[in-house]
Amino acid sequence: MPNWLNKFLGQKEETEPQKKDGSPKTPVNREDPFAPIKYIRFGRYSDNNKTLKKTQCWYKAEDLYKEKKYNEAFAELFDYLRDDDEDNVHFYQNGDKFTFDLVQGSRKVYGECDGTTIVARVPLAVMNTPQTAIMRRLLDMNYALYYSRTAMSEDNTLYMVFDSEVHTASPNKMYYGLRELATKGDRQDDLLLADFDTLKLADQVHYKPLGQHELDTKYNFFRKWIEETLTRVNELNQDSFSGAIAYVLLGLVYRIDFLISPESRLLSDLENVHSLYWEKKDEVPLVERNKMMKDAIKKLLLYTKEEFANNVYWSSGTFAISTPHKQEKVREYIVNANRDGQWYVENKYPDVARRITEYGILYSQFVYSMPKVLTDLTAIYMAAVHGDYFEELGMTERLYDYEKNTFDEELIKSAIDRALDKFKDKYKEMHWDHDRISYTNLFEFGTSFGEQMSRLNLETRRT
Repeated sequence: MPNWLNKFLGQKEETEPQKKDGSPKTPVNREDPFAPIKYIRFGRYSDNNKTLKKTQCWYKAEDLYKEKKYNEAFAELFDYLRDDDEDNVHFYQNGDKFTFDLVQGSRKVYGECDGTTIVARVPLAVMNTPQTAIMRRLLDMNYALYYSRTAMSEDNTLYMVFDSEVHTASPNKMYYGLRELATKGDRQDDLLLADFDTLKLADQVHYKPLGQHELDTKYNFFRKWIEETLTRVNELNQDSFSGAIAYVLLGLVYRIDFLISPESRLLSDLENVHSLYWEKKDEVPLVERNKMMKDAIKKLLLYTKEEFANNVYWSSGTFAISTPHKQEKVREYIVNANRDGQWYVENKYPDVARRITEYGILYSQFVYSMPKVLTDLTAIYMAAVHGDYFEELGMTERLYDYEKNTFDEELIKSAIDRALDKFKDKYKEMHWDHDRISYTNLFEFGTSFGEQMSRLNLETRRT
C-alpha cells in the first residue's frame, strides 16, 4: 500500500516483511516523499460522514430537547456538529449560558446564548462608504434566506444573523439555521468583496494557502484538462455528437471540482457551467447549450495563478453545501452513463466512453453531500484514471499503467478494503464484490467499479 493511500485512508505505518536471517522487522521510511499528500482533500467537504458515535449524539439531542432539557440537548448537538479531524466547532457552556464558534470555508460563525435567546452571526464585510447597490444586494439576499437575515452594525460591519428563542431552537431548526448562516456567509463574503471594491474584509480569513508545489500542480492540471477537453470536443461533430460533448464538458467540470476542490468565485463559475446545461434543458437546444458551456469553460483559462490561488486553498468545514445523497439516484446516474458509454466503445471512441463513465461516478459528488466512504472510493477510481495527477502530488505507485494498459489489481483491492473497513461499524450491511471488477481496460474498470459503488448498502439504524 503506497503511503499516499495509507494517509488518505487513515492507515498506520506499514513494516517490511521479516528478513530471511531472522532479524526484526524495521519500519518503512515513507515520510519524506509522500508527506504533501496527507493534506490534500478530494471532493467537497461533507457532513454526511458522521461516525456511529456522532450519529448517536443527534438522537440524544432530539430526545433531550423533547424532554425540555435544553442545556444537555445543545451540548449533544454541538458535539454532533464537531468534526474532530477538522477541529471545526468549539462550544463553551456555563450553566444555561454558552458561547460557540464554527468554521465554514474562509468564514467563522460566532454565537452565544444568554439562557433565553441564541444569537449567531457571521461577518461579511465592512462598508465605510454607503452604496445603494450594496444595500440592494443585501435586500435581495434577505429575500432568498429562510432562517437568517442580513444586518449592519454601528461600526458599518455587514453581517448575516440567525437567532432563536431557546424553547423553539429544536435540533432541526438549529442545524438548518446555522447551516444556512455558515454556507451562505462563506459564499457571500467572497462575492461581495469581488463585486464591490469599496468593501473591506470584516474578519480574518480562516483558511491556509496551499503549498507551492500543490498549487503549481493543481493550476497546471486545471489548465491542461481544460485545453485537452476543448480540443477533443472540437474534433467531434457538434450535431451528431452533441450528447457526448455535453457528457465530456460536464465531466470536466465535475473532475475539477472533485480533484482540485475550488472555493469562492471559481466554485461559482463551475456551478454556472453546470447550470447552463441543467437549468436551460427545456428551453435551449443541446447544441446551443454545449456552445454556452464551452464559452464559459474557455473563460476559466483567464484565471491567473494568483487568482487561482485565491480560490483554491485548505479550509475546514462544518456543513455540506449540497443536500444528502440518495443512493437510488447515485445508482441511476452511474447506470445511465455506463449504458450510454457502451455505444462509443462499440463505435471506436473509447476515450469518449471512458469520460462518460467518469461523469457517471463524479456527478453525485458534485450535486450531493456524499458519505465519506463513497468519496474515498471515488478518489481510488480517480487515482487509477488520472495517475499522472496523483503522481505529481506525491504518489509513486500507479494503479494503472497507461503504456502497458495494466492495473495493479492487488493494490486496488487493498485500497478498497481499507476504505470500506473504516465504515463497517456504521454500515453493517455494506458489501463489495471484488470478483465483479473488470481489469480489462479503463472503460470496463470504470463501469464495474461504479456499479459496485452504486450497490453498496449504506443504511444505518438508530440503535
